Amino acid sequence: MNTFFNTMIGALSLISFSSIASNANQFTYGGVSIQTNSYDNINFAPNIDTSNLSPLKLTTSSSASGYRGFVGHQFNQYIAIEGGISTLGEAEFSVIEETTDAKGVKKTKVLHSGGFETSTADIRAMGTYPISETLFLKAHVGALLWDNDFNYLAGEIDNLTVEKSSDNGVSLLTGVGIGYGFNNKVAISLDYEKTTIADIDTSNLAFSLIIRI
Repeated sequence: MNTFFNTMIGALSLISFSSIASNANQFTYGGVSIQTNSYDNINFAPNIDTSNLSPLKLTTSSSASGYRGFVGHQFNQYIAIEGGISTLGEAEFSVIEETTDAKGVKKTKVLHSGGFETSTADIRAMGTYPISETLFLKAHVGALLWDNDFNYLAGEIDNLTVEKSSDNGVSLLTGVGIGYGFNNKVAISLDYEKTTIADIDTSNLAFSLIIRI
């Protein structure tokens, strides 16, 4: 709780939203983000010794691209509140069987597959610090509401199955970034944020387009 409180105070104490919010007038903005979502220590075969899968092969990915849409309201030149919805990139696995036919042609067959799939909604407090007329630093803290489906390998080596676990929850979301304001209407930003989804540490690198409405 102390970590959450200190992080919230730190984010809200940053002065100025950006060069696109250089006046004290209230306004609404919206935008879209392209994200790279990465999942730490995700294990698609938690109870299987994958070294014994041979000649089958297990391929995995721990990052993928996702998208976010958001709207916000600037209260003054110091702070804003923002909400958004996201479809995060899906980490995936496949169990592959490779064979060679009589003509020497290699063929690949996917026997099992699944992934770590998440949709989210969030609300966050925003603050920034201008370092020039066009560049600004950002920080945010908020709550991430997530709904997750996790497909993973189960069973025995000679009788593999794919099981599904569904979960939802609320996690702390924190992030920092840097932005560039083209004018008082349009800006872009690059943000790095961290959270936890279904006990998996998750990091997001997001490129955003921000437009004053």
